[in-house]
Amino acid sequence: MFDAFMLPGVPFVLFWVFVGAAIIIQGISKSGFAGGAGILSLPLMMLVMPVELVPAVLLPLLILCDANAIYHHRMNCDWKHAMAIFVPSCVGILLGAAAWWYMGENGIGSWEAPLKRFVGVIAILFAIHIAIKEYALAWFERLKPGPVMAIGLGVSAGFTSTIAHAAGPIVSLYMFGQGMPKSLFVGTVAWTFTLINLTKLPFYIGVGLIDPGVLGFGAVLIPLIPIGSWLGHWMHHRIPESAFNRVILVLTLLAALQLLLNFNLVLWTLERVL
Repeated sequence: MFDAFMLPGVPFVLFWVFVGAAIIIQGISKSGFAGGAGILSLPLMMLVMPVELVPAVLLPLLILCDANAIYHHRMNCDWKHAMAIFVPSCVGILLGAAAWWYMGENGIGSWEAPLKRFVGVIAILFAIHIAIKEYALAWFERLKPGPVMAIGLGVSAGFTSTIAHAAGPIVSLYMFGQGMPKSLFVGTVAWTFTLINLTKLPFYIGVGLIDPGVLGFGAVLIPLIPIGSWLGHWMHHRIPESAFNRVILVLTLLAALQLLLNFNLVLWTLERVL
């Protein structure tokens, strides 16, 4: 039924294990536990799915996660700082949408390897961010980025989010640098991503990334989000977040290196074992 979403040679069970794990990890990340874990979802899915379908499938699911987040933090938002990132992010979203349109017009297949490498580089940078997170947060808190830096960060956030849903560190570092209380910080980040993701949606539809088939496949994955959210809350009181982040860091690096080298270790291993 969903053969178009599977890379050739990927076993049925392995496909659902990777995709299911990716969506559950998103749910864990959106629960507030290990907020950076969601970066693993994109490279994990790209190992078993066509590269252009992964961001398309994830976007409606991310919007659902955003809706849940702003429901709980609907009154917690510093609109000045949310707009400081969101307004310039619209430029980055336009650039990202133009890139998707250009790749589609010239045959998305010929851009598969560059797209994988781009996502691989972003994932490696994110893994580095996880490793030095405390230092990075302290540095940004001292820096206190202002309006000028917000423009550059916003454009970068819009572009990386449109291509790879990977603007988390950019937005979080900027917001952290503003010295907001925790609840206001969480709410402002949630509202910022809600605005960015909703703005991306019509462009994804316009360039042909999202169609009824993508929505149908995404609908099947929706129940995995609350499962991930429940796991996140469960792990919050039982597993040190730093230990979980180290596991995510290693897995992200492994997946990212495979994308960067355009080499699928999973399929390579299966070909020799089976």
